[in-house]
Amino acid sequence: MSIGTTAGPQTLHRARWAVAAAFFTNGAAFASWAPRIPSVQQALELDATTLGLALAGGGIGGLIFTLLSGMVVDRFGSRRALFAAIAALAVCLVLPGLAPVWWGLLLALILLGVVDALMDVAMNAAGALVEQRSGRSLLSGFHAAWSIGAVTGGVLSAAAAALGVAVWLHLLVVGVVLCATALVLGRGLLRHTPPTAPAAPGERTTRVARPTPVLVLLGLLVLAAAFIEDVPQSWSAVYLSTGLDAAPGVAGLAFVAFSVFMAAGRLVGDRLVDRFGPTRVLLAGALLTAVAFGLSLLVASPVAAIAGFALVGLGASPIFPVAFSLAGRLSGASAGGGIALVSLVSRVGFLIAPLLVGVLVDATGFRAALSVVSAAGLIVALLARRLRTEMARTPAVP
Repeated sequence: MSIGTTAGPQTLHRARWAVAAAFFTNGAAFASWAPRIPSVQQALELDATTLGLALAGGGIGGLIFTLLSGMVVDRFGSRRALFAAIAALAVCLVLPGLAPVWWGLLLALILLGVVDALMDVAMNAAGALVEQRSGRSLLSGFHAAWSIGAVTGGVLSAAAAALGVAVWLHLLVVGVVLCATALVLGRGLLRHTPPTAPAAPGERTTRVARPTPVLVLLGLLVLAAAFIEDVPQSWSAVYLSTGLDAAPGVAGLAFVAFSVFMAAGRLVGDRLVDRFGPTRVLLAGALLTAVAFGLSLLVASPVAAIAGFALVGLGASPIFPVAFSLAGRLSGASAGGGIALVSLVSRVGFLIAPLLVGVLVDATGFRAALSVVSAAGLIVALLARRLRTEMARTPAVP
């Protein structure tokens, strides 16, 4: 179906706000759940092993549905898919708070993972479509909205936990308010099916994203980025409190610093990508991540750790936006298919990272184990250099 290549400034302006609202909603919703996990664990009387098994449900659901999500987006368009995902989020977000037993929590989180997979692919495809129509980089700004939503949801959720608000009631209110707002603003989403990037002469365009060199590199990039982003979320507070004897309030500042600096980096990321190009921005951010966090581990103090996590957030901020932007414009593949495949690889990384780091912590201690962040940064830097070479050989990828 022909989609046209132009749109009025007002239409694009509304579409940008609509996509940003979707990203904010996703970040705020899932950050609202994370601080309530201890309350659910206590209510269900779960040990750590059983809780870990239940929490794996989100990753399982995401892995199962990510590639299918790409097909749904390509079949029905990002606008319809995103509306469906937002509505489902309002329902599924409350389910973990209602689970009566551990396997009920597992099933609830599998459903939440399915919804997240569809919403992730749909909102990135919608963002890539607005980006194409606007003729400028925008996905970093959209991902900044996700980061701002995560900070907002996390802070409000911590407050709800401190006030003793029931988990199911808290999540119900969050789901209804966020999703109602997103659905209202979502009327500005572009209505056409996301375009398939123009294929090179003689090349057939397919709905299945084939493993081209560029797509393989993007997958490896987000796989490494998953390790960079998971460590601050899963291990920063544990590292500061257990490894560096920081007070609980101080330990929590590490993830806040990471999230704030990531949001700040994504707010300026689009301008940097437009000026310097995506691979140079990736290279600079990856080197900043590797060097800054490596130095913070050598100093081994709470202040240095918080600063290190903050700079990791800044350095890692462009990786996912750039990867999804390029995946949505690959020659010879649908936008939804390319984004879905990259998203699938990232979900594998987020599933493996906490397990691997946990094993390394027990075997080698915190500083050696957390050095995987610096190692992942160096890997991203090497991949960015290779990506620049492959993109130069593939004119169809802007």
